[in-house]
Amino acid sequence: MAVRDEKTCPWPFMCMLEGNAMPREQLTRPLPATEVDHARLFRLDGNKYVVLGAGGGIGEHVTRTIVGLGGRVLGADIDAEALAGVAGSVGMPSVVADATTESGMKLVAEAARAEFGTINGYIDVIGQMHRRGIAEYSLADWDLDFRTNLGHAFFSALVLAPLVEHGSIVHVSSVVASRGGLTAPGYGPAKAALQVWVKQLAAEHGSRGVRVNAVAPGLFLSPRYVAAGRSTADSRAHASRPLLGRLGQPHEIAAAIVFLLTPAAGYITGTTIPVEGGALSRDATGIDGP
Repeated sequence: MAVRDEKTCPWPFMCMLEGNAMPREQLTRPLPATEVDHARLFRLDGNKYVVLGAGGGIGEHVTRTIVGLGGRVLGADIDAEALAGVAGSVGMPSVVADATTESGMKLVAEAARAEFGTINGYIDVIGQMHRRGIAEYSLADWDLDFRTNLGHAFFSALVLAPLVEHGSIVHVSSVVASRGGLTAPGYGPAKAALQVWVKQLAAEHGSRGVRVNAVAPGLFLSPRYVAAGRSTADSRAHASRPLLGRLGQPHEIAAAIVFLLTPAAGYITGTTIPVEGGALSRDATGIDGP
């Protein structure tokens, strides 16, 4: 991708993505529609990203979507076999590492620096729900939930965020962050903390053109959901909750994540976008149904 001259660049945001940030005084005039390169609003041509958890599920879909939009990816995952399969399929470099540990995240950062130098962003899809009733829930369980669902967000902020230049960071939260539940006492609080961490990082990095957001999926057809072997009745009940009358597909969650990487999302930062088929908009009082 050619770098445009900052004196003549008709699209300030794309100039910044290309490492040619314009003076702030030149960002104060509204851009006429004829000066916006609309064909590139949803493109990632030449941009470089790290995907944490690229070996399967949402992470694999995110990886393939980025590549499909012209971007380049360094994939990271703890599952060497799964990661190798995705990497070989899309022709991406990869690193096997446990990104929930400080040492593992440092390995990822070293690989990113060696492969790309600087990056345009990273996507962190790591997380896991630990089911246990609150009566049996211990401090060790609480620590495990926060380490599994939040620790990697802290480690990545230390070693990956400094590599990002004029780009976008996206974390994966959950709609559970906004409500109570009976089966996983620590998952919602950990994801709620992640959403506030996103705001903290957005405040920290906004002045240098780096946006930070999260996507909060509702219940969707994730590998874990499918592997649970639910009954037909349970599956129908779950599918009836979203206003769309079905559960989401992994690629639909990934598409929302990748949208936040594109120039089209250039004025979105510090927020969490729910992707839940309208489930949160359904009547919660019981008035609409028996």
